[in-house]
Amino acid sequence: MMAFENYIADFMDMVGEDPKMGPTHVSLMLAILYFFYRQGCVNPIMVFSSQLRAQAKIRSERVYYYCMRDLKDWGYIKLTPSFRPEVASLITLRQIGSKE
Repeated sequence: MMAFENYIADFMDMVGEDPKMGPTHVSLMLAILYFFYRQGCVNPIMVFSSQLRAQAKIRSERVYYYCMRDLKDWGYIKLTPSFRPEVASLITLRQIGSKE
């Protein structure tokens, strides 16, 4: 995994070049990066959707899941949802451009 600061810089460089990436996607990705940093920069992170929605200022569950799916499909993250409200989902940050 690349250094945290480099990941943020590379991500922000790509944001300006990617016409698909909207402000809600950016907000959600920055929220994921916030929890990644707070949990010691270790993959995967464990986080609840309610925590990410609050940090990203996304009120709608529908918009949250739409953006989360996009981030996964576009190769920014790997998502392992728990489907249980009492169990956090796992999110793995991928290197920018990696499809692993």
